[in-house]
Amino acid sequence: MSDATTIQACAAPTSPRRSRRAWQPFTGNGLSRFADASASRALGFLGAFALTTALVLGWSLHTIGWPVIDNAVREFPEQGPGLIRGRFHWPETAPRVLADSPHLAVAVRPGDSETLGRTADLQLELLPGNLRLAGIAGFVEIPWPATADLPLGRLQARAAWEAWRRPVLAALIITAAAAMTLVWSGLAFTLTLPLRFIAFVLQRHITLGGCWRLSVAACMSASLVLNLGLGGYVMRWLPWPALAAVVVIHLLVGGLFLIWGLLSRPRKSRSASAPNPFQPGAAKDRPKKTGSNPFG
Repeated sequence: MSDATTIQACAAPTSPRRSRRAWQPFTGNGLSRFADASASRALGFLGAFALTTALVLGWSLHTIGWPVIDNAVREFPEQGPGLIRGRFHWPETAPRVLADSPHLAVAVRPGDSETLGRTADLQLELLPGNLRLAGIAGFVEIPWPATADLPLGRLQARAAWEAWRRPVLAALIITAAAAMTLVWSGLAFTLTLPLRFIAFVLQRHITLGGCWRLSVAACMSASLVLNLGLGGYVMRWLPWPALAAVVVIHLLVGGLFLIWGLLSRPRKSRSASAPNPFQPGAAKDRPKKTGSNPFG
């Protein structure tokens, strides 16, 4: 092997080697390697972490939500309830709670003006004109389909719920995974320029695209906090306000991991400055030009 080949081999960039080892975002060195990885690799890992969080959310719904809805459907009258031209009809006149738990309650309110106290962290109320989700932070109303015409007696309601409970859960998991991937990648995009400025101040070697990939890796690390928070809420270790605080805490944890990964990046190497020709002794340090013998 010639000397030129040896020099080229020693000067080969190390980013392909680093990108192949980018597989975990839970240490500073692991986060730093994602800055040298490809965008497809970063997005692939981000999608996997988002799917993991969505599966935890699906497990939470299956554990604390679906059994309550099962019990509520069993409380439907044999005849009378149903959706007729976008309106929910209930044969009884008094509001009542069909099923409840500390996490979720299902209630029916035949009249919009009637009041019904909240008995769980989240209450699902069947109103004549819409479906209301009421919680500690307020409520959201979802109108019934305008053309809906569906009988909801006990047998029909149980048959419909048994047929759709698994597809609905799968659709929620897929939707949540896609939404979290978009939200986290968008959040990483907003952090790219500020992180590039901080890297310039700290003299850290990282490109603009590497800042985005490093921010994506920090979002992966923060997702662990969301998973633990959801699990703690399902097991009743955390109350509802603490679960809301987990969303803010996971952003702070992501910021700490982001700084950790940036500090783990190598420092920029300072190039050797040219000698000052006006400095005494600078001329002596210059290499002397040797003339060639024209007759040689």
